[in-house]
Amino acid sequence: MCGLRPGELLGLRWEDVDFKARVIRVRKCLKALPDPATGKRQLVLENLKTERSKRTIRMPAQVTTALLALRKEQAAVRLKLGAAYDVRGLAIVFCDGAGAPKWPQDVRSHFQTLCGRADIGESWTPREQRHTFVSVLSDSGVDIEQIADAVGHINSTVTKTVYRHQIADEITSVATAMDVIFGEAKGS
Repeated sequence: MCGLRPGELLGLRWEDVDFKARVIRVRKCLKALPDPATGKRQLVLENLKTERSKRTIRMPAQVTTALLALRKEQAAVRLKLGAAYDVRGLAIVFCDGAGAPKWPQDVRSHFQTLCGRADIGESWTPREQRHTFVSVLSDSGVDIEQIADAVGHINSTVTKTVYRHQIADEITSVATAMDVIFGEAKGS
């Protein structure tokens, strides 16, 4: 419901969630990178790809409710586990049962299992939720510039290019404005 990239979701920290202002500040992403010393992959919080990717998104009410419930659940687990919880000190929102970051491939596998249980097939990936976000906004008449801002694109051209098949071909706002201007919307 917020259009974040999978890495942005996995890198979201509780300090980036402001319940009072009802906003999420997208500042980091989680990446699996090779450790320079060992070559083994490790999870690392990185800066976002571009400065434009940094954004503040107002949380829909359902997101606020879900995140508050998740925070409460994690607090209970943290109390139960004590010092064993969140050993990395990252305070990740979407963490494993001990507070550590989740591996992207594990999230993808779990997501595909859930899609299979929902009987929509198991080939879906978490990234497709972002495509759905763009589609829903476009179909609802949200301006392409606002969609580009929400998904953190440098401009709407990128949004149009990457998500062309999701963006409604029908331009409705012009017809709606003309109806209002010439009284058609009022039953004239």
